Amino acid sequence: MILTDNGDVSPVRPSTFDGGQDDSTPAIIRFSRLFKRDIWCWVNAVQKLWWLFVIFPFLFACAMFFIRTMTTTNVYVANCGMIRQSISDNRNEILPPGYVNIQKSVIMTLFKSRAVLEETVKRLSLPYAAEQLYGNINVKSEKNSDYYYVSASSKDPTIAATLANTLADVFIEEYKKLIRKNLEDLNDSYVRTQNDLEKQLEEQNEKLKTLSAENNLTKIDSDIAFNNQRLLQVEDQLTRASSSLDSSKQALYELQGELANTPEEVVTLREKSMAAEDNIKNEEAILTKYEQIYARGNPILIQQRELVKKLKAELAKAQEEEDLTDSDGNRKIVVSRNSAYTQILVAIAAKRAEITALNNDIKLNNEIVVQLRARRELLASIQPAIRQIEADIAQYKEQINKNKLQIVTIRNFLDRSFSDITIQELAKPPKVSLGRKRGVWAIIGFVLGSFIAISIIFGCEFFNLTVRSNVDIEQALRIKTLGLIPQLDQAHRANYYSALQTILSNGEEYFSTLSPDHPLLVVFAPNRRSDLDEKIREEFCETLKIRLGCNYVVISPLMSDDDAPANQTPVLINDYLYQFTDEAPKPDKDHRVFFKLDDLSFISPLTGDQIQRIKTAYKSVSLVVWDLFDFELHRQLFAEIAHNADLTVIPMKYAQTSKLSVYRILQFLKTFRVGNIVGFLYNINNKHYSKVSL
Repeated sequence: MILTDNGDVSPVRPSTFDGGQDDSTPAIIRFSRLFKRDIWCWVNAVQKLWWLFVIFPFLFACAMFFIRTMTTTNVYVANCGMIRQSISDNRNEILPPGYVNIQKSVIMTLFKSRAVLEETVKRLSLPYAAEQLYGNINVKSEKNSDYYYVSASSKDPTIAATLANTLADVFIEEYKKLIRKNLEDLNDSYVRTQNDLEKQLEEQNEKLKTLSAENNLTKIDSDIAFNNQRLLQVEDQLTRASSSLDSSKQALYELQGELANTPEEVVTLREKSMAAEDNIKNEEAILTKYEQIYARGNPILIQQRELVKKLKAELAKAQEEEDLTDSDGNRKIVVSRNSAYTQILVAIAAKRAEITALNNDIKLNNEIVVQLRARRELLASIQPAIRQIEADIAQYKEQINKNKLQIVTIRNFLDRSFSDITIQELAKPPKVSLGRKRGVWAIIGFVLGSFIAISIIFGCEFFNLTVRSNVDIEQALRIKTLGLIPQLDQAHRANYYSALQTILSNGEEYFSTLSPDHPLLVVFAPNRRSDLDEKIREEFCETLKIRLGCNYVVISPLMSDDDAPANQTPVLINDYLYQFTDEAPKPDKDHRVFFKLDDLSFISPLTGDQIQRIKTAYKSVSLVVWDLFDFELHRQLFAEIAHNADLTVIPMKYAQTSKLSVYRILQFLKTFRVGNIVGFLYNINNKHYSKVSL
């Protein structure tokens, strides 16, 4: 089990890094984790170096007070009061139009301008340049106030007062020049505007004349009204002519139909029927008249037609009766031209003449309508342009008249000289010098000293990368904390042994598999031998033996014969590991055997199979503890042994083991895919043990 990136406990096989997720994390982020620490570390740093908060602010405050006293002399400051009033011309709106009062920021700048300073130096014949005078002059004014304080500083109070008064006089003169310059610029602007307006007015007048001549215009509104009136009259005449033409064509069509049905000559069979026939002709003439006057569905016209039909029927019946009763000798046949036929011909000729006249009128009116409509569209298209030109002309004339009045007003105003700023109170030689503000400088020194003290304290803590809490192990180094062990102190002995029991509880998932059949190989992998206290390791093994009833063997490193215990021949396991012998050496009375880091170890490092022979050699024990040598002595062998171990423990000494060195080991072990890496922190100050064990 190890902590994941979010602090949760993962049930998978513990590892130095969080698998592929940690591999994808940029190296700069993994390195930045080394700077994580508990908040109490910062508090402890402040408590440890609290004396810096006392010494540094006091020393800096005294130093700044002394420096201010030695580098400054008595300086006298004289103040000249000036007020800006609302002049009568401004109140009565007599000032030139467009004139804007000078802004306060410009006035403040003008006080210390080069022109004012040089003229002041010249009038007073001062023995220094204007740039030197700049630092001796100060101008103040409240945010919403029109009162100005001109302050001049000097070692001589009389010179300070004279300097302030002279500067005020020079300023007023320059201020008047500035106002006059603004008025002259305003006058030039109005003159340029006047010339531009007159030029534009002339262009608009010429444009209007050209447009009127091209389109034969007198006045656009009257021309549009006259054209619309004529168009209405012609359209009305055209409508009436079209209506009359339709009526005439219809009447001509009907007359042509009647002409086709009317015989050109009339045969009268008997003399005695002449009266009836004449009566029918008269009624037919009346019918023709009605047809020209009334519409087809008119009752009068219908009644007349029925009368003519009735008379014709009676005449036909009478002729049949006469044919039956009368003899051929009594008949008298009369052939004559039909008067109705003649009347119809006359009416047709008249209608045709009327239709021809109406067609001529319609054609003429259509031509006139086309011309009037074209004229109307032309006038409508140019009307906006003409109205805009006329509006522009009127506007230009109005602006020209106003500009003329403004120019006259400005020219009359230029002859005057005024200033709305006057001297309210002349400066007098001061009797008391200006304070040197040594107290303020002492406060600045105190604040600066406090800041430097805080910077030193937090800087030292920030770059202190030693391991001091479980946060350094789990969040900075990203490995599981097996336990935190305090110093063995008689007063806090219970904490010491309780911490050993906690280590067994946290490593229960590893130690629960302890058995003679499957010995557990635990490797202590310090960066340096000084990071591992053999007493702590012995207490760890003895606690396991007592708690779980397991025997153990410790493999200690041996770099040379001088490292062997005094008056004792070291029990070396090298020959067995390199298979020079078939029997492993027996541990001494302290349960120890030694592995010597000799030349053979460098020439032919141990392989995984050779390391696994240790479990076969010591089947009678349940735990094999291997104390590794310094990491830098043989990195490859160091990582190979850790890779074949069931549990790799990295011991870290409180406030001495560097997180950077442990991080370097972890990075190297990562390349060998070493798993089950845990760490423990020991030799913790009992005063801070309760804090780091939270």
